[in-house]
Amino acid sequence: MIKIDVISDTICPWCYIGKRNFDKALSLVPDVKVKFTYSTFQLNPDFPKEGVNRREYISRKFNEDHHSSMKERIKSEALKSGISITNNKLSIIPNTFNSHKLIFWSKEYDCHTEVVENLFKAYFEKSKDISNIDILIEIAEESGLDKEIIRKKFLENEDNENVTEEERKNRENGVMGVPTYIINDGITLTGSQPVDSLVKLLKHINSN
Repeated sequence: MIKIDVISDTICPWCYIGKRNFDKALSLVPDVKVKFTYSTFQLNPDFPKEGVNRREYISRKFNEDHHSSMKERIKSEALKSGISITNNKLSIIPNTFNSHKLIFWSKEYDCHTEVVENLFKAYFEKSKDISNIDILIEIAEESGLDKEIIRKKFLENEDNENVTEEERKNRENGVMGVPTYIINDGITLTGSQPVDSLVKLLKHINSN
């Protein structure tokens, strides 16, 4: 069993593309068994709870030509990985802390990667606000979690400190961007990787 720790954020398109590329690679090497564990990294840890206005944020951070070029590149790579939509139409860019709490809780159950997939799908393909607790409860139920247990955890603000500490450790360990993949506590990959490269790497690790 290959162990892969994935440090990612739920509003990062390259993290979604990277996940799908791993899924594709694993479908090509069915004898290779992998366990993924996702942990917290917020691209915008200083965002207010209500998020920020998307249009204003993009105009401050990018010039128009660069942003347009970046969107086209993301769209092209997303289509290759089987993702049809990455153009979120929400008026805000959400704070992702609550979505990371849901991922953190899902580690206790046998639906960890389903929660991650459904969060990505909700945000990028359905333009849902994944900071909204009601939406996160829907995603939890869709992924196989007990919605009342998750509702209670949110209402009682469970694990705020644990999720914050998880992110702190990731940054302390040198993670500066996402996605970052740590394989068998040794090999580190940064950024979304092409499917063929992942296939070669997985075969190599599995043969040793």
